Amino acid sequence: MARVMASLLRLNAHFGGRLLTTGVAIAGTFQPYFWLNDHLPPRFDFLTPLDTAIPFLPWTYALYSSFFALLLGAAWLLDGHEYLRMLGAVLLANAVCYLGFFLFTAHYPRPPLDSIPPGFWREQFRQMRASDNAGNTFPSIHVATTLLGALRLRHQRGGALWVLWAVLICLSTLTVKQHYVVDVLGGIGVAWGVHALLFRRPVPALAAPVEARS
Repeated sequence: MARVMASLLRLNAHFGGRLLTTGVAIAGTFQPYFWLNDHLPPRFDFLTPLDTAIPFLPWTYALYSSFFALLLGAAWLLDGHEYLRMLGAVLLANAVCYLGFFLFTAHYPRPPLDSIPPGFWREQFRQMRASDNAGNTFPSIHVATTLLGALRLRHQRGGALWVLWAVLICLSTLTVKQHYVVDVLGGIGVAWGVHALLFRRPVPALAAPVEARS
């Protein structure tokens, strides 16, 4: 195991290695994701009046899909050790979300493609829906992954902008009608829980007791 970690650290010491690691990790997570989405029938309905009131804004698909770019930003800015820690957190969050997909299977009632004016955005949604079915909603893996990236990037230069970008991506999961409000809350909970578990601050040393006066 030590040799494997040493090899991973050497590989991820440069940006190209981090890109390769990211590609392998994403490819690995796609397999269980698509299997669950293709084989689990819906058993829950999380639709609320708030979900219905949120408008469908096809152009926000640009924000929704930009979370891949946020991961690339993390690969660029974080050093190899920190990036591997973040990627490990993302993989753990994925596993937690898969369990949620299995236990609380729901399918989002996505607007029909015909409701999108012909052109660029309709084609983007057609391609996305051709591979990503309406399931795998709770908790949102999109939100969990995005927030984990932002939580590590907030310490970097322009940290507030990374966080703002992550918030906009999370909101876009609602306006592209991929997720319920409860899915977003669940994704936030997964991200914060995994981050708290894997990125605990060291416990400060206790101050030495003051010696009693003689």
